[in-house]
Amino acid sequence: MVQNTEIIDASRNNMVVLDNLSDYLIFGWDIDTTGRRLLDEICHIAGYTPKSAFNQYIMPHNDIDQVARKRHLLCTITMGRFRALKDVKSNKTLKSKSEISALVEFIEWLEQTLKDNGKKKAILVCHEVSKFNTCLLIKSLLVYNLLDKFSELVVGFANCHSFAQTHCQDTMVTFSLRVLSKVLLDKDHIDISKATERAKLAYDIVQHLCVTLGNGDGDGKEVVTGSEVSEETKTKALSTFLTALDDEVNTLHSTQELLARQKSLNTVYQKFFSYHTSTTERKKAIGYRNSIAKANIDYTTLQTLWTDNRDSFKEIVKEKLPELSDEDKEDIIVTIIKHFENPEPDSPPPKGGRRYGGRFRRHSSSNKDTRKSTSDKENDPSSVSSISDANGHTTVEEKPQNEISITHENGDNK
Repeated sequence: MVQNTEIIDASRNNMVVLDNLSDYLIFGWDIDTTGRRLLDEICHIAGYTPKSAFNQYIMPHNDIDQVARKRHLLCTITMGRFRALKDVKSNKTLKSKSEISALVEFIEWLEQTLKDNGKKKAILVCHEVSKFNTCLLIKSLLVYNLLDKFSELVVGFANCHSFAQTHCQDTMVTFSLRVLSKVLLDKDHIDISKATERAKLAYDIVQHLCVTLGNGDGDGKEVVTGSEVSEETKTKALSTFLTALDDEVNTLHSTQELLARQKSLNTVYQKFFSYHTSTTERKKAIGYRNSIAKANIDYTTLQTLWTDNRDSFKEIVKEKLPELSDEDKEDIIVTIIKHFENPEPDSPPPKGGRRYGGRFRRHSSSNKDTRKSTSDKENDPSSVSSISDANGHTTVEEKPQNEISITHENGDNK
């Protein structure tokens, strides 16, 4: 079962201090990914300002999963020795670059846009419920040692979803990008499958809300144009929703540590992750594993507690899981104790080796033995005898295999 990565918000909610509001420029940005896990890759990155835009496709190393394919209408194809990105809707092959080239061009575009507008720092705005896009972008920047250059240009990230939820909670219930675009921007039938369109919509929504706040009208019903609000007004409105770049890096590291703890606990719940268990049991086991990992408990910690404090093991584990019900705590403890008392042996490797299935190896070996036995019969002079019939023709008669074996065992040569 493939699950989306749950991002752990490790930011300390420290308000980012902006010295001079005229030094900052708002950018809309978004990415398309091969999935919703932290090990997935970026396949499309886009940025937007009213005067400039950035759009670049990236050729990922892994294929795009089925959910991301339906979400972004992108897929990977193989043409001979080469792989390429294809637009599912238009059925056209897209021009793409490597991830490092696209990230370098994105940073250069941010730097050039700031220089053209006479600004010093950028504030990136994206619409997302969690901070998955931000974590994946920072992870890619860290891989290619581009975070230092990126931090010189970007002061932080702002979430359009949180911004709209705060200012429209009295008049709206759902704050998805499609609903916000319809209510605030009066746009119907929008295509949000591409990162370019989502980046533009996030920028327009923030701009619209900043105008309504400046006019003292909080219902957000009128449609405004892009020239009715200054960058200082937008920067001031987003300052309370701004997350510093260092806090986003801490969020990424906290999420990676959580995933490491979850991976270590797979040993306890290994039997529940097989396809022999039902989906309900598998989901329940995944929830228990994630709850243990969120309590800063890994497999080594459980092993130490079981070795040193076996008598009080139940009480210690229950104290570390205060948010769970008594029934859930009891199920977790029973599973852990059963694992340590009767550890499951490692599953044996498949027959026939790791690369080939057993049935193919058995089939090939049996054919080999058959060929060998046939060739031995043909080359062994003791296995045939000549018989002359009445017409003078000579026929060759094979002896039975058991007779040949008995003859050789007795040492008689016929």
